[in-house]
Amino acid sequence: MYIKTLKHMREQLARKAKLKEIYAPFANLQKGSEEYKRLANSGRPSDSRRLGNVDLQQKFNGLLARIDDLRGRLPVLELARKLVPRYAQQSVMIEHNPLQVVDAVRIFEQLKFKQRFGPVGMLSMPSTKLPELAEPDECSATVELRNHIIASQWIADNATAKLHTPGITESEMRDLAALSIKGTASEATAYGMAWGGPVPLGGYRTLPVAVRSSPLTVFPYPQEVPACARRFFAWRDAQHAARLLHPLILACQMTAYFVDVHPLPDGNGRVSRMVMQDYMARQGYLPAILRPEGELEREEYIRMIRGACEGRPREFVAAVLEAQLALIEGHLKRKSGDGDA
Repeated sequence: MYIKTLKHMREQLARKAKLKEIYAPFANLQKGSEEYKRLANSGRPSDSRRLGNVDLQQKFNGLLARIDDLRGRLPVLELARKLVPRYAQQSVMIEHNPLQVVDAVRIFEQLKFKQRFGPVGMLSMPSTKLPELAEPDECSATVELRNHIIASQWIADNATAKLHTPGITESEMRDLAALSIKGTASEATAYGMAWGGPVPLGGYRTLPVAVRSSPLTVFPYPQEVPACARRFFAWRDAQHAARLLHPLILACQMTAYFVDVHPLPDGNGRVSRMVMQDYMARQGYLPAILRPEGELEREEYIRMIRGACEGRPREFVAAVLEAQLALIEGHLKRKSGDGDA
């Protein structure tokens, strides 16, 4: 008991020191002054790093070259659409959803039967209409998976018409976030019971958040979140335009960056993976299905993404790149076996 108490005290002292370091710009400002308020709403104290992983990219140059050489032999965008159920299932599994790939395929087929995706996919559907596609169900896990499948299908369909562009807008991200939560248990809890009143679906959080297992992880305070979210999309667009980072490396970094901002009351992990799926599809890559069915553990993913958020992205990047290569090689082998190579 004494050892646990001592450890907790040390962690709290370390967290206090980190907070003091991050928010040092406030030290000489009068609380409540206009200058203080401007800085608090700017999001800048929480946004001290966002450099590209150029050095890490160099270590993976061989693997990246192999991926780019092979992907040109496949109809990648067509395959990406077929992988929607698997990707959506993996994404919700990471958030404790017990449903399996077979459930995702069944839901996907039901949605096609109901013509939810339309004869030309979801190209003509604006993101603002997406939350309307959520259907009630007694099982929150089913709603969560179905919503993710719809979101991922919309992403896959729209990517075909927006190749090589930077990605979804902030407002589209918020619409996807609204869809991911609508009809789930989280709609009534994380969004419906927020301090200061309910948060609309797709709205930004109004409460500070912390990770019990990682006390040194510091997320932006609520008043910083809108500015941090805007800066995230500006950063992504600038990184995309600069083309210093390979698209897969940038996709990994933007996923960690989004999680680090943690702008939503709930669903940050799922939406971060939607942002990743969207960017990878627009650049001509398959979604990041990290392991064959049932082999990826939630704890493994959390460890990798936390490491990336804390400046240790190698494991996460390696997993994404190896998964991309495995998917491409697997499809090429099947294509060869069918006599199409």
